[in-house]
Amino acid sequence: MPTLRGWICIAFGAISIALGRFLGLAEMYVIGAVLLALAILAVLVAVFRPLRLGVGRTITPSRMHVGTTGRVEVAVRNGSNRSPVIRMTDRVQGTNGAQLFISPLQPDETTKAAYRLPTERRGLVKVGPVDFESTDAFGLAVRRFNAPSVGQMVVYPDVVPLPPAPPSPASERRSTSDQPQFIGGRSDEFHALRPYVPGDDIRRVNWAASARHDDLIVREDEAPTQNHLTVLLDNAALVNDDALDRGASVAASILTSMRNGSDPFRLLTLDGSDTGYVLGPAGLDQALSILAMAEPAPVVERLNDAAVLGAQGALVFVTSQQPSIEHEGMGRYGRIMTISLAPSVWDPAVPRVPSAAEAVAREVRLTLGSMEDLAPIWSRAIATLLSSGSGG
Repeated sequence: MPTLRGWICIAFGAISIALGRFLGLAEMYVIGAVLLALAILAVLVAVFRPLRLGVGRTITPSRMHVGTTGRVEVAVRNGSNRSPVIRMTDRVQGTNGAQLFISPLQPDETTKAAYRLPTERRGLVKVGPVDFESTDAFGLAVRRFNAPSVGQMVVYPDVVPLPPAPPSPASERRSTSDQPQFIGGRSDEFHALRPYVPGDDIRRVNWAASARHDDLIVREDEAPTQNHLTVLLDNAALVNDDALDRGASVAASILTSMRNGSDPFRLLTLDGSDTGYVLGPAGLDQALSILAMAEPAPVVERLNDAAVLGAQGALVFVTSQQPSIEHEGMGRYGRIMTISLAPSVWDPAVPRVPSAAEAVAREVRLTLGSMEDLAPIWSRAIATLLSSGSGG
């Protein structure tokens, strides 16, 4: 189709022909005819010129945290005759897209272009499709088409380095007879002596006791304590995107502190998302993916059943200063740590609330007035628990 310059050329051509007829000037006819012919020829070339472009895209990394920068590399292959200069726009969700110019390509030639992809908000960033735009040498006509090449990148919440939560009074201890292979290795704490059964490790035989009983006796040790941790995100109380972004960042920071240990952790949200108890980097990726996609949930009247069933160890409840649920139903957890986000955490226009921590019975309550205070106030709360002996 004609560009603005093309429409102007057509308009001047028509005016020249009209003036030539009105004034009887053959020169005006010639000028008008040339302008119209040039514009029509440009449109025909733009429409009928064969263009077949293939597109491939690589996004690295496919998962990243808020504030980091990704890289998108686009490969374009020409599958027709020599191509003209082409402007390519790779659509990026939430932005105007990335605009790149591709120089003329020979048949079967491939060129690559790359651009940086900033990550300002958590969530799923969709990239593509690709829009192409080619014009003639005079800029009188343009041809637009696209390639359905799409990709996506998951942006995890921002993470603040934190120390892991200490073991809860309700953490499980199981003997090796119930669970021969358990996470975290074998403990050296004595549990009981029992008769030898086929399959027991001969190194566990207690020879002194075996001599007294005229039979093989095996020493059985306790399994090490597992620090089960559940993080519950109150995405019904964090009512807007900015508040939920900060709440997700707090939850992500706590879960990330557990990734290198052998202790199970779990993420719950009030709209029903539940990782179950997971371990290590793979479990953390699952939890962070949920936090990346979390949205404000409808207000609920009670704790969802998933948070009560299978409750073990400690619960970290990430909410606002006006929680959407009460604490009923949380009694099965050995310890409850409530982190209440003040409005000043996500709204710089609100006066900053001082961050504070207090212990009420078996519950630790943290008030967070700024994300900058998360690491020191969390560390102070952990140190208090450990020094008071309540961490074991």
